Amino acid sequence: MALMGKREDYGDGATETVVGASVKIEGDLVSEGDIRVEGFVTGKVKTSKNLYVGPQARIEADIDAGNAVIAGNIKGEIKIKDNLLIQETGKVSGNISCARLSITEGARFMGSCTMAMPESGDMEPVVDEE
Repeated sequence: MALMGKREDYGDGATETVVGASVKIEGDLVSEGDIRVEGFVTGKVKTSKNLYVGPQARIEADIDAGNAVIAGNIKGEIKIKDNLLIQETGKVSGNISCARLSITEGARFMGSCTMAMPESGDMEPVVDEE
């Protein structure tokens, strides 16, 4: 499934789990469907599908998802199988592991990022020729 970039993309009724703005979850949030977080979560967040973190959301948890769009504040380790997009209101503090990463101007990221090697293994190291 393609990475969804805007909240409106989740309006098709496919989102299985929604954590509303006034909701606070302490513990693990695990789903096989799409998750949208607008509130506060501590613990772990895991889905094999898509995760959307709204601009007012706060997550202090490790995240494991198929794809993710982050517009809120996250503190924790992030493991994304495919695409990760950090939008201009997004703030991430923690290490990221993903296949593809996009960071919009204005977003904040503090940590390190490891990206998966292409399946073909064609990637060559960059050599500084002076």
